[in-house]
Amino acid sequence: MGIAWPSLGTQAWSAMADYLRWYVDEYNEKNDVKVKLIETTAGDDAAAQETQIRDLLNQDVDVVVSGAIDTTAIWSSITETHDAGKKFISFCRRLTPGGPEADSTVAPDTYDTAYVSVDAAIKKMIESGIPANEIKVIRVQGDLKDQNAMRYGEGCEAAVKDNGATIAADIESNWSVETVMNKLAPTLQSNPDANLIFTPNEDLMLGVQSVLEGLDKWIKSGEEGHMYLAAAGGCEIGLKMIQDGYLDATGYENLPEVSTNTIDNAVKLALGEEPGDFFVKSEAITPDNIQPLLDKDYFWVYDYVKKTEK
Repeated sequence: MGIAWPSLGTQAWSAMADYLRWYVDEYNEKNDVKVKLIETTAGDDAAAQETQIRDLLNQDVDVVVSGAIDTTAIWSSITETHDAGKKFISFCRRLTPGGPEADSTVAPDTYDTAYVSVDAAIKKMIESGIPANEIKVIRVQGDLKDQNAMRYGEGCEAAVKDNGATIAADIESNWSVETVMNKLAPTLQSNPDANLIFTPNEDLMLGVQSVLEGLDKWIKSGEEGHMYLAAAGGCEIGLKMIQDGYLDATGYENLPEVSTNTIDNAVKLALGEEPGDFFVKSEAITPDNIQPLLDKDYFWVYDYVKKTEK
């Protein structure tokens, strides 16, 4: 199996890679079919990823698994994979419609992730006495060449609309904390009524924190002047922000489930089966429900930290 990682520069991507490797070790111990991994990392360079996938095909892998950097540019690699008689799994990314399709897509349902997070934050605002029509959202977007990023944005928009709130402004970040830091302050200045900020991952919330601290607006929930915040992922940064009282909601994605189902689907494809797609649903994590979940060791991120500290 050839794995073409986009990059492994965030906790989420590093964890998915490690959980996938660990599951392969378990799988090989328990099954007659043995899985061998050949891995590449493209440093978020779509052209490099295309070359690496071609190299994997030259090594005669049975299945290519790729987290597409550009969900349209990846079409050429899917065509090459199919022309070579091999199978293609889109890992953690939905592909742009209209081109060659992956044989299987395994990913979080990013629309659902954003929806449950923003919905929970808006409902909290309404419960605290803010009328829905006075809720103004700044929506931070990822890279709009990435269908996952677009789905996060669409999920946010749907939750805003369903609750009678309004998106006041958009910030395209290209997944860059620095870009968020550069764009957020002028966006807030242009939209003084904005009272909720959504980011499609929690790393980007670090940029939000930096800007709000500079404006003396990094204020805990329940205190006067609090800016409501919603995010996506359920990684260590977000869970700590919730526990510390700053983040109002995040959409929790069970990323180990993405990794294990990717291996299961890859084996089925290699053996001639058609496993279809697998999308992991999310749930909202808030200050109201986080402690019971912590008490149950519910979150993969703390399991991951324990495993990688050994």
